[in-house]
Amino acid sequence: MSKITVIFTKREWNPVSMAIRYCLPRSRFSLALSSHCLIEDGDYLIEASMTHGTRRVLRSVAMKGLSVVATVEYNVANAEAGLAWARTQVGMPYDFKGAFGLALSPYRDWMEPDAWFCYELAAATLAAAGKDCFRKVGHITESTLLAIKP
Repeated sequence: MSKITVIFTKREWNPVSMAIRYCLPRSRFSLALSSHCLIEDGDYLIEASMTHGTRRVLRSVAMKGLSVVATVEYNVANAEAGLAWARTQVGMPYDFKGAFGLALSPYRDWMEPDAWFCYELAAATLAAAGKDCFRKVGHITESTLLAIKP
């Protein structure tokens, strides 16, 4: 068994971050803990970002201005296979419908490989690594990722 680490983050006082946290509530009355997540890949992080699309970047660059709210190590069958798959997604556009999906497109197939938002990218990476427990999920959120057994 190997591990994939997902880092859940947020930006304080950022209107876009707050909007995402509002769209992805942990309950109907409270904001989600995070508005973004990144996948650890050695000294690099892989992320799907509104401003950069899907990219692999040095940790110091990716984490600039972010606060870590949770770090979760998921046990997977083959971490390298998942990370190798995630690296092939670098350059893909950001999935704005996915990010605001609860309001814009609740029935969108999140596994369509045309664009990613951060939580979808993390779930697809975990699936590629052998932790495929998302097939029946209509929309990937922070809660979806935090609810599965690491």
